[in-house]
Amino acid sequence: MKREAGFTLVEVIVTMAITTVVFGATLTALGAFSSKNKADTLRAEEQERARNALDRIARGLRNVTAQSTEYPGALEQAGAYSVTFVTTDPAHVGANGENTTDTMRVRYCLNDSNPENEILYQQGERWTEAQAPPLPTATACPDTSASDWQETRKIATNIVNRSGDQSRPVFAYSTTSTPQIVTVETNLDLSLNPNRQPTETQLTTAVSLRNANRPPIVSFTATPVNGHVLLNGSESRDPEGLSLTYKWFEDGTQLPSTAQTYETPLLTKGAHTFKLEVTDPGGLSTSSTQTVTI
Repeated sequence: MKREAGFTLVEVIVTMAITTVVFGATLTALGAFSSKNKADTLRAEEQERARNALDRIARGLRNVTAQSTEYPGALEQAGAYSVTFVTTDPAHVGANGENTTDTMRVRYCLNDSNPENEILYQQGERWTEAQAPPLPTATACPDTSASDWQETRKIATNIVNRSGDQSRPVFAYSTTSTPQIVTVETNLDLSLNPNRQPTETQLTTAVSLRNANRPPIVSFTATPVNGHVLLNGSESRDPEGLSLTYKWFEDGTQLPSTAQTYETPLLTKGAHTFKLEVTDPGGLSTSSTQTVTI
């Protein structure tokens, strides 16, 4: 009689167990791969939004307009987590009434109410008058006063510059004096989940302010000679290399000379206070005083 070969019950159970383990491991690996791929996609999308935000800021800074004597320099306000300036308004060219320069005020600021998901805001203000309205004084981000800003939008999220009690500035400048700033660097640290690897991605861009009009730097000497005083303002200069105009004052009275140097008439004995005021072609002025005893 021919013997029929086959699997025993034990062999079948062992085979099923091995198949289940292999299949489970495959599903686990597939799930992990899918989760990582989804996280990578979200990370790439967030980085792309942040890069677009940096490009938006850079374009505005490159087209910043020369400021008035009220706000000398290129920027109206410059902080570690907020910057405000006046720039061209390409979306409303010719539709700004007496604002013939077609300019608008823009503010970028960081809201860190949730340090694990900080938000970068852009706020905009337009006007139809010849002169720009006063700079809003509110420091909240965003400033929700309708009379200050007509537009407010989120341009980047998942920022962690201040996460974990850190103080990494979003905006860094070439100098601490706002009127003298000629370079702005923007830094964004991003993380979808600060508690998991990879923790952060840093994006950075730097812009030179080509339309910056910085106040002149004033310096002069006052040398007493035989009852006269020789005034010399030749060390004064304009950061942009433009010519300056000079005004001399003695004890509050303007002297007749507008030259770099001037020799006073014979003076009475005692203390005399001299002031030099220099002005650039853009109307920005700086002054300095010295007291001389005869």
